[in-house]
Amino acid sequence: MEKQIELKHHVHDYECMWNGIEDLYSRDTQETLPPSFFFSLASFGSFCYQNTPRAELKRMIALGDGRTKQMYQFLAPIVGFEYRHYTYPTFEQALKKAKAEVCAGYPVVLGALDMYYLPYYAKLYHKEHIPFHYALMAGFDDGARECSLLDCGRYEAQRLPYDELRPAWGCSYPGLSKPNTICTVRMHAVKNKYQIAKEALAQKAALFLHPPVSFVGSKGFDKLIQDLPKLKTGLIEEDYKKLFTSLVTFLGSVPTVPNALRGSEAQDEVSFCGGFDKISRILYDLGDEYDAKQLLAAAVQFEKGAGVVTAITNSIVEGLTTGKDNTDELQKLFAQTKQIMTDGFTLLQA
Repeated sequence: MEKQIELKHHVHDYECMWNGIEDLYSRDTQETLPPSFFFSLASFGSFCYQNTPRAELKRMIALGDGRTKQMYQFLAPIVGFEYRHYTYPTFEQALKKAKAEVCAGYPVVLGALDMYYLPYYAKLYHKEHIPFHYALMAGFDDGARECSLLDCGRYEAQRLPYDELRPAWGCSYPGLSKPNTICTVRMHAVKNKYQIAKEALAQKAALFLHPPVSFVGSKGFDKLIQDLPKLKTGLIEEDYKKLFTSLVTFLGSVPTVPNALRGSEAQDEVSFCGGFDKISRILYDLGDEYDAKQLLAAAVQFEKGAGVVTAITNSIVEGLTTGKDNTDELQKLFAQTKQIMTDGFTLLQA
């Protein structure tokens, strides 16, 4: 059996869980989206600082929420699509469901996948396990025993043999995905990108400026800034290093440990801006296209945040590699970040 759905595909790295869904949205609306559009709207601004003493990381510090299911839950009703995750005990059952979706005319999101088993990523293939990648399955060929994937990092559809898909799909990432998980999508979008951005950012602004609980949004920032000196003295060294290594890892445009923390002097290939660079570009693009002065003003504010978060990253890396106590500097930088977000979201609420 063989089936292929023709779908115009756009490429933008580091937004794998959204890339295929954006393709479906653009197909139905004819909208051209700024880079990282759905990813940024779903993740940016969801600040959280929480005491988690029983977890491996004794505190949760996150500038944004990059968890796939939580992002889908937030943005799906705004964009206008339905989704459902299915997890199967065997590869064969999961593949059967995925093929049934394709045969019915619906491309399906596969993942998480481990990039170690994706041969079209030569730098990672059989070299590095990265078990949180997603791709859109738009076709299959049982005769050739392969599926056709639209991947955020490749322009052309990729033919992946079932023998490679099996181990790639068999990965598990705590809190993110279980083996043999697919996500079905039904797109019903009628809003344009400006309407989607305005609605999503208004909700993010309300949650940040008027958080319902003390550990998120502006209140969470206040708590973190107050607690920073206690973290240095209250956590054992191993837990302190784990906490701040994790924090800088997820400030990257793709989650990765800065090279300096790997003991390498090589320049990092990704930026560590906490998503401020992405959201400011989106707001600049939409502000210019729709002559929306509020969006342009907010873009200016959030663009400042990119530089401040880069400074936070550098300060943390310096502290972890040299042992220097940068607590005072970090308090000031996090306070600046909070003020930038407050000013930017206030503009978006006006």
